Amino acid sequence: MTVVNTLASMQLYNKYIKTPHTMAAIPVARRLMLPHLRRIACKIYRPPVGISRRFSVAPSHLVQGLSEKDMEDPNIASFLAANFAEIDGDSTDELRDENNEPMAPQAGDKESEPIAARNIRRLSCLTRLDRFEEGSRACTTLREKRLIPGILYGSDPTKDIMSVQSDAKVMVKTPWNQIQRELDRYHHAFQSRVYELTVFESEYDTEGYNQLVVPANLQRHPIQNKLYCVNYLRYHPGRPIKIPIRYINEEESPALKRDGFIVPINRTVECLVEEGAVIPEFIDLECTGLRLKEVVRTERLIFPDGSVPSHRVKPDNFIVGTVFGRRVADDEDDPSETTDADES
Repeated sequence: MTVVNTLASMQLYNKYIKTPHTMAAIPVARRLMLPHLRRIACKIYRPPVGISRRFSVAPSHLVQGLSEKDMEDPNIASFLAANFAEIDGDSTDELRDENNEPMAPQAGDKESEPIAARNIRRLSCLTRLDRFEEGSRACTTLREKRLIPGILYGSDPTKDIMSVQSDAKVMVKTPWNQIQRELDRYHHAFQSRVYELTVFESEYDTEGYNQLVVPANLQRHPIQNKLYCVNYLRYHPGRPIKIPIRYINEEESPALKRDGFIVPINRTVECLVEEGAVIPEFIDLECTGLRLKEVVRTERLIFPDGSVPSHRVKPDNFIVGTVFGRRVADDEDDPSETTDADES
């Protein structure tokens, strides 16, 4: 199917789906094309004019004859922006420039600048209906619609929300693509990040309210490995957060550069982040000078500005891991014995 035929199909979709037509008023031939038009509309990504988005697949796999260069055409981009403003394959993805590099937030964008500067990304969800979307059967129906059920819970003193209040727990449902996008990007560190969660009361709500959260209790199907549940814990400055530990300068360690390794006991460290400070993605562990059978403790952890270990992290009891490996000298010949053999 060529680009011209695809754009004609988009016009049909805009005519018969976006406008409030009843099914009886739609011709039978057009009615049979509605599922096909929906699939086309969901596969087309809408790039803003002058900015190329990062595609999960090549555009030629979606529409025959359409390439990334064609998507940069202002005419095609303006047509897609005018007819598919409500359809965005991943509207919360970061924008990238022509070299596929992440673009920094604009200085004039006062809403996104503080969030991006603190290393906080955005998520959005909907509240669940009390009577119709509670229970195991209702949650199964939500998962079939690619909506992951969960609960927003916890206290937030900055907004006068206490966990003992009856309305502190909010039933929510999150689109599957948003959670999977963050899992593909951060993997196991997904539950160690802070997000700005926008909660909408219904599908027609355009404002909603924002809440800083930390994903918690990520559950998957035991066999199919599908997402089953994602809860959100309210976050505020002063709440401990577990941050993964990353090893640096491993080549400067005599043990690690000779096939040694660290047997981890704690993969994360609980930290307190000051208000307004950047929330780190990792806590670096300095490996310079590590030797065999050395116990790695907190003195080798490098905490960035504004982050300190919590009171639960005791310097005497907290152990990151132990260095193990084999001694290279055991497998090599002694140089003195080799010299004596040569002389004889």
